[in-house]
Amino acid sequence: MSDVVDRDRFDRLLEILLRVPALTEREMRDAIVINLTSGLPLPFDPRRSDDTRADLAAIAGACAAQAGGLQALTRLLSRDHPSLATDDAASLVGELERADTRPAEQPIHRMTRTGMIWGNVPGRNQHFTGRASLLDRLVEQLKSGSKLAVLPHALQGIGGVGKTQLVTEYVYRHQDEYDLIWWIPAEQTTTVLTALRELADQLNLPVTENLQETARTVLTVLAGSDRDWLLIYDNADDPGDLEQLIPTTGGHVIVTTRNQEWGSSGPSLEVDVFERDESVEMLGRRTTERGDKKISGPDAELLADRLGDLPLALEQAAAWYLATAMPVSEYIELLDSHTRELLDEGKPADYHLSVAAFVGLALDTFRGHQDGVAQLFSLFAYLGGEPVPISLLRRGSGAQTSEPLRVVLNSRIEMGRAVRTLGRYGLAKVDPSQRVQVHRLVQRVLRDTLSDGQRAETLRNVRNVLIAANPGDPDEHGGYDRQVQIGPHIEPAAMIEADSLQGRQLVLDHARFLWLSGDYENSRYLATSAARRWAEETWHERLGPTGELTLLARAQEANALRTLGFSTEAANIMSEAWEGMRGSLGELHEFTLINANQIGLDLRIAGRYQDALDFDTGNVRNHLEVFDPAETYVLRAKANLAVDYRLTGRYTDALALDREIGEQWENAGGTEPSLVFAYLNQARSYYSMGAYSHAVALIERWLPTLRQITRPENSQRLLAGRTYAITLRKLGRLTRALEVIEENHGQVRDRFTADHEFTLAAAVSFANARREAGAPDHAAELLDEAIGRYRVNFGADHPLTLAAQVNAGINLRTLGDVEAARDLDQASFDGLAERLGPEHPFTMSAGVSLASDHAAAGDTQRALDLSALLYERSLRAFGVDPSDPGRAARHDARNGAEHPYRSVCGINLALDQGADGEDVYQESLAELTKALGPEHTEVAAAEERRRLAADIEAPPT
Repeated sequence: MSDVVDRDRFDRLLEILLRVPALTEREMRDAIVINLTSGLPLPFDPRRSDDTRADLAAIAGACAAQAGGLQALTRLLSRDHPSLATDDAASLVGELERADTRPAEQPIHRMTRTGMIWGNVPGRNQHFTGRASLLDRLVEQLKSGSKLAVLPHALQGIGGVGKTQLVTEYVYRHQDEYDLIWWIPAEQTTTVLTALRELADQLNLPVTENLQETARTVLTVLAGSDRDWLLIYDNADDPGDLEQLIPTTGGHVIVTTRNQEWGSSGPSLEVDVFERDESVEMLGRRTTERGDKKISGPDAELLADRLGDLPLALEQAAAWYLATAMPVSEYIELLDSHTRELLDEGKPADYHLSVAAFVGLALDTFRGHQDGVAQLFSLFAYLGGEPVPISLLRRGSGAQTSEPLRVVLNSRIEMGRAVRTLGRYGLAKVDPSQRVQVHRLVQRVLRDTLSDGQRAETLRNVRNVLIAANPGDPDEHGGYDRQVQIGPHIEPAAMIEADSLQGRQLVLDHARFLWLSGDYENSRYLATSAARRWAEETWHERLGPTGELTLLARAQEANALRTLGFSTEAANIMSEAWEGMRGSLGELHEFTLINANQIGLDLRIAGRYQDALDFDTGNVRNHLEVFDPAETYVLRAKANLAVDYRLTGRYTDALALDREIGEQWENAGGTEPSLVFAYLNQARSYYSMGAYSHAVALIERWLPTLRQITRPENSQRLLAGRTYAITLRKLGRLTRALEVIEENHGQVRDRFTADHEFTLAAAVSFANARREAGAPDHAAELLDEAIGRYRVNFGADHPLTLAAQVNAGINLRTLGDVEAARDLDQASFDGLAERLGPEHPFTMSAGVSLASDHAAAGDTQRALDLSALLYERSLRAFGVDPSDPGRAARHDARNGAEHPYRSVCGINLALDQGADGEDVYQESLAELTKALGPEHTEVAAAEERRRLAADIEAPPT
């Protein structure tokens, strides 16, 4: 058969499809594509076109290109739209397929601009009416702002007035002006973070489990991009929650909201109900079929008056009219009767009565012969306002739900029919991603339209569906995408108050997921709310003040608080929760053991390093009694113990344990984050024991992998950056060290609070590098601020405060203020000896600096006495050779040399001893040269017989 005949037959098929009334509607075409693409890999995107012929050509052409595709299309149309037109289509499809032909050169209709990024935008309302002045004002406001500092433009108004429809229409009219348009559901922080993560995928940016980090990366990229972009934050609530998630430079931002507080964020547009002529026009256009207006002008006037010109109510009335062909006068009478019923039941005065009456009428219509549809619709009374994935509802198919809802959830066909019914009656919208959305105003009315019994049944159904959809513990099972879907419904469904323990567990799992994804604020909010509520309940032994679930919620609350920088409050909460677990669950219960890791962390943050070591030693022992040695929980407990070893100066023990952990992770295979982090901990142990070359080699080996699996703002990546910088400095690679630490300091400061431990540690490391590079004035500024914050937030006698003071003392001596340096070093030396012991490496470093202060002040005897004491103590502080207790430990990782800081003590002692110290000098210089290499700046300084410093770079807790 010739191409001409093929084209002719294809055009005939297209003309037949155009005679099917429903196919002229955008939403129905989208629904067909969704159903077809579930079984056929159709290569086109149906989201953007408003050209009916082009859309249908795309659908038919894509189906024709797939084996059985045209048959599938015909079956779909025959099932849902039986008519003469579809019979004709079936006949022609058969003719085409018998001839084994395909449409000649039929282009696949793609509805997106080449290279454009487009996401989550609702389908265009083909019946959009009026709003010309509002659209013009929106255009003017967006274009009047500076491209370098565009403020969000907030569209405010009551529910149902068409804010979202207005913005959607703007998007379609002006899509050619942008390279990127991204629609963001903004009712909850989690949905905003999820939408920005999806945008990161489109921008080819690596994403991590930390949604906050990914969001910041996206906003940073957009701010520096030369793209013309538009972000729409739909139905935003509290401006404070989104302040850090909205870009302020680079492109256009539109916010739709009912919250008047957004008015202070930028120019606002008040969106009100339709003008009467707009209402009449909308009803006429919406109910036009085959060129005839189904609702006349006078009827439209009556209906608009009765519905108060509310766009949502008008849309619902038109959908009802098309579905039932009910005369307008009869429809108004039904609305009036339902309004009276609602008023008699004392419904809130701020409800728009037309919507309330419509919802009541819809429920009455479905009940009796479409109970499954009514029950499915009722679910949305307790679901979130954002689009709900049909897949989420289907995952609840195994849940204990009422009949016939259970039948609907267990059948794809029944579910499809029920969703289409809701769409036909204007109760819900289905987007191309197979998500169902019920307007928030309808949801609110729906909840209060249900009877007490119906509300209880519906709430039980919703909770059971969510429980069935819960993937479980995110640490063990992952399921992050499912957690994102569940999140918006936890609060509307009051899952914290669920009458089943599985519902309470869902809350705990989601709070943990939020923490893992970096949403620490919402993790804290959810865990705190749950803990307070559950502490008041006593209907089950796992609830109440000492109940297992309550204690787990408090532990998660503490975890989030600690990460946010509230370490003291977190420690108090965690201590009480853990003691409660010990009392109610037992010392060796899995939950008691797992959460004990937080106790050791709190002890370290408080500066109680030896107490943390003692505690974590026992915790590892207890873990090994309950878990298998290679289990994740055991490896986590051991990793904490290795941190204790580093902080108490047991560096070789830390390295041995870190190596063991790394080997066990490696035996598990792959390069998952835990393995990478284990090797980075080894690098920290190598640094602490003075094996700087080994430390740098490990970091440089694993940094590329770390960069692949994390974003620049990831906390472990930032900590690794600091470790890399301080190790480079100790190796004498000062120029590169300065580059790395300056960048790291800025990144850490942006990621965490100014008072956070990691921020202050980075500032101290930056100061040490600046001092060594010949900029002690800048170093002094950094150290003064850091020490001030340490004193306020950690305490004047905290080891980290005292360690920072040692570095400040070295810097003061460099600046020539010897007396101030001596006073500060004396206080640090005494304080560290009291807190950590006289032979702790931090104390030794403080003593080295103090001895240099005495020497610089001309007090040679005090310098000699202290140097002699330090050299004697350094034998034990930096390791004793087990085979010869009178000899310092040598280590292969240091090229068989003693610890460099032991050599520093020896060289300074020799300088204080003068001629009597030559033997000590030569031995210490040889050891230092062996450890650092003959070209190292420290070795050069020692050869010139200059005193050496022993500054402190505290490892992270």
